[in-house]
This record gives sequence, structure tokens and C-alpha cells, in this order.
Amino acid sequence: MVPYGHEIRKIVIKDRTSLAATLLELLAPCRGVLVKGGSGLFVGNESAHYSQQVALLEGWSRLLWGIVPLRSGGFSWDGQDEHMAGLIAGTDPEGPYYWGDVGDYDQRMVEMAAIALALLLAPQYYWDPLTERQRENLCTWLGMINLHEMSRNNWLFFRVLVNLAFEQLGRKEFAPELMEEDLLELESMYATDGWYRDHYPFDNYNPLAMQYYALIYSVYRREKDPERAGRFTERAKLFAQQHIHFFTEEGPFVPYGRSLTYRFAVISFYGACAFAGLEVLPWGVLKGIVLRNLRWWFQQPIFDRDGFLTVGYGYPSRAMAELYNAPGSPYWSLKSYLVLALEDDHPFWRAKEEPLPKLKRTALLRQPGVIMQRMDDDDVVLLNAGQYPKFHMAHIAEKYAKFAYSAHYAFSTSVSYYDFEKCGCDSMLYVSDDDQTWRPRREMEVISVTERYLRSIWSPFDDVAITTTLVPAGTFHVRIHEIDTKRKLYTKEGGFAIEKYRGWEIPVPIEKRYQGEHFLSIVLPWDVSHISDPLLKRKVSLVSPAPNLNLMFSTTVVPVLSLAIEAGESALLIACVGAWRNDDADKPVPSIRYDAREHTVYIDDQAIDL
Repeated sequence: MVPYGHEIRKIVIKDRTSLAATLLELLAPCRGVLVKGGSGLFVGNESAHYSQQVALLEGWSRLLWGIVPLRSGGFSWDGQDEHMAGLIAGTDPEGPYYWGDVGDYDQRMVEMAAIALALLLAPQYYWDPLTERQRENLCTWLGMINLHEMSRNNWLFFRVLVNLAFEQLGRKEFAPELMEEDLLELESMYATDGWYRDHYPFDNYNPLAMQYYALIYSVYRREKDPERAGRFTERAKLFAQQHIHFFTEEGPFVPYGRSLTYRFAVISFYGACAFAGLEVLPWGVLKGIVLRNLRWWFQQPIFDRDGFLTVGYGYPSRAMAELYNAPGSPYWSLKSYLVLALEDDHPFWRAKEEPLPKLKRTALLRQPGVIMQRMDDDDVVLLNAGQYPKFHMAHIAEKYAKFAYSAHYAFSTSVSYYDFEKCGCDSMLYVSDDDQTWRPRREMEVISVTERYLRSIWSPFDDVAITTTLVPAGTFHVRIHEIDTKRKLYTKEGGFAIEKYRGWEIPVPIEKRYQGEHFLSIVLPWDVSHISDPLLKRKVSLVSPAPNLNLMFSTTVVPVLSLAIEAGESALLIACVGAWRNDDADKPVPSIRYDAREHTVYIDDQAIDL
């Protein structure tokens, strides 16, 4: 894949001014597609589960996450007046561009949060210039959030922020009892170690939503609600010590869970810490996380030819999108620009950028049930005990239940479970009873979460039980599957997916090293992916999944182990899996033995009791 030659790729991000320059590049194409009196952003014709009229509001509103700190910090955008006119037009119930009355569980509630930030952080631009009638229109429209049912998850923070704005403006619409109810419910979602459950599994909604909004609350209510503000800040300190393990030194983080099209919104947590004056990590480290991540993203092909952010992750792709992703949805990533509201003399900006601190090579994050592996080539791999949301969103098994996720190799979604190549194939054991339709791990019971291994039990069929144990092993990890089945099963297990074709380069032949009937390393000039069966039971093959399924690479290859298991059998399967950048140095594959009677695995003769 080849990025378009946009100016943002040439900006060297090193300080506040250069960061503002990147935001202005992101905003540059948006001025020309403000429609309906400036009240909508028309990026494209694809749809989410809400109407395209609401999607126009979404795009307009999400620009505010960047524009508000930009203007608050003393910068300006040449489209800001037309954009501001949209606020007036969209909230005028008698005008032709009215955003419409709000109902229960309405997407418009989500988009109110950015307007609330504008009223809190920059009232001189978004409140003071309004006439009395315009103020009444705005507050009447925002006030509808207090009158309707909403999702009982991070959405409650949208109503909290709106009521914070009402409180600061001294408005009659302020509902303190309702805000307190919402805050109590939000705090009930707190688990431990800085993680919130959000009525979903632990995922990126911790940094980009729960922690981010909680820190904004702590800034504006630290005097009126000091105890809660204190709890929010203490949780942020704990969370930073956990979340830092997701990042590589180069800048990217391990993609996991839903809403990944918001891309660099993940680092908004660190900007919110700075905004709250909270040194959760040394200022130079915090600054480095933010700036390196943005530098990395702006070198990826995430923009279309006109410079708009696209739905996708490492490249434009609706294959991985959520049902609630409209063309303007990716602009939620502008939440990462909150640091522009900080003055040049703020410690965040005064600090010299620092690398990540020395982190453990293998770190257990107990609350989300993951082991983070830090590799020699700057990759980070997340081994996953297993999570599964009750809400069956798109690609839920791929986003939450795979065995491993990588900052460099990401993971693959599926286009179908009929024909194995359409499954994505990577980092998962797939089973079938007809050799055509395949089932991955979905719901599971997590049995053990330890520093040495993770274990879960899952049942792809009612009469099949699989106990899976994941063990980190340096550059590799070991998967142990104990299978009891009353039906004949076909099994296929994939390693990491690596890029098959690189940009406009002439395709190169795939080299197969360490090749035998039961083991294989797929070698390309840029990456190597390995899988092997220490029990010498399963046959190995190379699979080319359907295109555009992997989040980072539009074409991939995956090494796969296969075996059929007869009905009524109990089977033990073991795989050794790893992937790394190709530096022409072979990685020694560890020797693996498993004592099923003692439940002990030996990795290069090191015993690990399971």
C-alpha cells in the first residue's frame, strides 16, 4: 500500500506549533464539504445504522474535538466561522437545517459531548457571541439529553459533560440529581488497576472514553466534587501504568476490540492527563507517547486522495467497521489534540521528549486478562485469555476472542465462515464438522489468569469442549488445546498474518524455511511468520486469506496447522507460534514438551506448571 503524498506526512511533529499544523492539515479538506448551512460534514455516502442526516451532524461535531483546543490555544482555522454557523443553524428548530429533536438511545446524544467541551473550554467562541435566542435554541436542544433514555455505558458521560456545561453557564437546564445518578452508575463500572468495564469487555473505550471524560470532569469539578475528582485522577495514574504496555517504541499500540477506526483517539487519554495537570508518567515519557504515535499514524495510508480520514485502520477498509461507523466517524480521533489547549510553558510542552521507560518483557495485566509480550524487534504481542461482549457487534470473535494480537501484525477479521480463506485465518483455532463452515472461539469461561499462562474453556458446538492454554515463550508463544468431542471435527490453526504484497513493488516469491510436514516459517523480505506442531500430528500449509481482512495489510499469508479428529476422541494439540521482522537472522524455535499427566509444559527444558 502506498500513502498519498499529503502535506501532513512532511510535518515534523516536535512542539505545539507543529502539532497544530498537523491538525490544520486534517481540517483543510473539511471546509469544502460543510453543508446545510455549515451544520453537517459530507465526507461520503456510506451509511451507519443511524440516518445520513444524523451522520452529517456526527462529522460536524467530531471536528470540534480538535477545533476547540486549537482555538482555545490561540490558533485558528480558516473554516471556523462557517463551522460555527453550523452550531446556530443546527439548533434552530424553525430553520431548514435543524438537527432534529432527540429521542431515546439517539446518536445525537453522542455528538453533544463535543459541543459541551466547546462551552466548557472556549465559551468566548461558542457562547458569548450568541444572541439570547440562539442560546435558548442551543440549550433547549442540548437539554433533550436529560429527557431521554440512553445506553447505560460510556454514553452516560455525554450527559455528564452536557450538564457540566449547563452548570458552568448557570443554565436552568442543569440537572444535578440526574448527573449524580449518572456518575454513580459510571463509577459502578470501575473494576481495579485503573480499568472500567463499561458494560463491555476491557478495550480502547478505557483510554479514549471512560478515562478521558473522567479527567475532563475532574478539571471542571475538582472544587465542587473533590472526592470524586480525586478518585478519577488516582484511577488515571493506575491505568497509565497498565496501558503503557500496549505501546511500541516506534509509536503504534496493539489493536484490540471495537471502534478501532478511531485510530489515534487512544492517545487522547495521555493528552487528558496533561490537561488535568496529572503527571501519570514523567512528562517527557507522556509527551513521547503522544507525538510518536501521531508521527507513526501520519505515515500510514489512512487518508483518501482528498485528504479525508477514512473508515478503516492501517488503510481504508469498511470490512472491519462497526455498524455505527459513518464516513465522519474517524474524526473522533481529534480528541487526541486536547494538548493544544495547554500553553507553551506547560510542563508537557517544556519537557524533552523521552522514550518509553524500561518495561518488563512479559507483563500480566490481570484485569483485562492479558499477557503483554515485548519483542526484540519492537513489536508488542497481547496474549488473550478471552473476552466476549454480550452485544453481538460486527467481527466480535475476531476483535475480542483471538489468542494473540500484535502491534505490527494486528489481526484479521472475516468476510464469511464458509471456506477457510474467508475467515481471516490468523491467531485462532478454527473447528468445523463439515470441512467448509468454520467456528472460532467466541464465548468462553476464563479459568486461569497468571503471569506464566492464561487458560479458558470454550465450546464451539454443544458436544465439544476445548480447554486452551496460552504460554509466552520469548519471541514465540505456545498454545495447548485439550479437546473432547462427540462429533468428528476438522481443525485449522493459524499463526500470525504477514504482508504478502508490498505496495507497488514487484511481487516476490514466498520462501519457506524450517519446512517439514509439521512445521513452517513463511519468509518474505520484510517479515517472517512461524508455526509448528511439537507433537508432529498436524500437517502444515500456507494459506492466503481473502484480501482486506487484516487491519494492517490488505493482502496476507498465514501458516496453518490442520488435523481431523474422530468422534468420541479426546485430542491434545500444541502449537508454537511467532512472527518477527526479517533481519536475515533465524530465530531459534524453542523445544516444547508437555506432560499431560502432570500438567507441565517444558519450553527449552524450563518447566512451567499449568
